[in-house]
Amino acid sequence: MTSLTFTVKVPNAPQKTFAKWYLTVEETSETFLIGQTVGYTDADGDHRGLYQTRVINDIPQLHYDRHRSEALLGLWAHFIWPSVTAESGNGHHLIVNTYDRARFTFGFYQLAAHTPKQNLILLFRKLLELPSAHTYFPDLFLKNNRVHRTEGPKTYSLEAVTTVHRPNGKVERQLVAFMTYLNPDTYNANEREALNAGKLMHWLMSDDAALSASVSVAFEIMHAKIKKAATSYKLAGRDPRLAIWVSDILHQGRGNASKIKAALAKPSVSAQLEALSEIDIYTNKYPAGQFAPRRRSVMKSIETLHTEGVFSGIDLGGPGLEI
Repeated sequence: MTSLTFTVKVPNAPQKTFAKWYLTVEETSETFLIGQTVGYTDADGDHRGLYQTRVINDIPQLHYDRHRSEALLGLWAHFIWPSVTAESGNGHHLIVNTYDRARFTFGFYQLAAHTPKQNLILLFRKLLELPSAHTYFPDLFLKNNRVHRTEGPKTYSLEAVTTVHRPNGKVERQLVAFMTYLNPDTYNANEREALNAGKLMHWLMSDDAALSASVSVAFEIMHAKIKKAATSYKLAGRDPRLAIWVSDILHQGRGNASKIKAALAKPSVSAQLEALSEIDIYTNKYPAGQFAPRRRSVMKSIETLHTEGVFSGIDLGGPGLEI
């Protein structure tokens, strides 16, 4: 690909809530909206960053196509569909948020930057193998299949793991260098995070190989988890719809092993599906469940797959859904 120059503009005060950030490709004069400034408070403190939900109709649209992805993933393209639809606004590939403690989360499967050997770093490894990588991130390269950066005369790994003591008392291992590269300031929305978000969006819109990389990484993450879950929850040989629910619960982290096992112990498939669909976090604040909209979305997609007969006569582990 030819060299491109990217610039970021924000017409209003950058830290003003809902201030809009735009990316411009100077060579083509193409301009599009990246996201808006929002504030967010969690156990790690007050943050500001970019968010898209309120402006999704103004964001360039690129949605997951399960039928097209079948050429790449086979039946797994349909298996992952309920989760990506619930995760990112109907499977929107260009979803980005930079406002929480992960600092940078991107894509239709919402891959976060803070986790070692998982999620967003895996996508960057795959993207940096592409011929187009130098167009978007010329300072990044792979060494022993790990992401490194060149900064002036220095080169260093972005995959060094740092032990972080969070304000809530928890200790985590995080990719602080990678997080800082993508978003150096978690307390303010900044040009670096907007530029990196915009470049990733443009890359997936412009290069089918980058889009395929995003899909394949999401599949690999999901498949590794469901392969482990198939053993833990005895899912092999059972209705794939059960595994889709388990996969979504584990991906979001809204239920524990005891709840999943209790649901799968129900006497019929229909009862098992219903029990899995009800796993959530219930409090006075969320009497219908904290993730009720997501559960409804997953249920609707699973019902569509069942009506279409996508997995008719196929069990998890069988032809097309090998684990």
